Amino acid sequence: MFEFFRLWLIVVGAGVAIVGVLLSLLGGNRVLAPVNRLIDPAFWDSLPDAPAQRFRAWVYGLLGAIMAAWGLTVAILVSQAWNTRQAWVWWSVATSVGLWFVLDTGQSLRHRVFANAAINTVLLVVLVIPLAFTFGDFR
Repeated sequence: MFEFFRLWLIVVGAGVAIVGVLLSLLGGNRVLAPVNRLIDPAFWDSLPDAPAQRFRAWVYGLLGAIMAAWGLTVAILVSQAWNTRQAWVWWSVATSVGLWFVLDTGQSLRHRVFANAAINTVLLVVLVIPLAFTFGDFR
């Protein structure tokens, strides 16, 4: 099961990285209209004006870059160091997941972006499952 959960984390990390790259590159594109419809009502009563749309595209670009970097880091760390079963590897992934969840979800709730908080909760479960099942394998 250890190898299964290692691969699970690599796939999730790579998936986050891919979504991050797409978000960064497509931040101002109409492809993200469904995402915008979930987020925009928390900030605007109607469609945002052109300067707000440019700002949103810039924020998506930065967010996507951060997601891509974190996902890639998790995927590489797990693919290269997970099998050593050293405690620092597990704790590096687990603490980064915890920090991301608390800060990102806290801000999402604070600003009433409930769709993002829900997505975060699903992703947290997807990440915690392999972490919980492998905790005892690390010394």
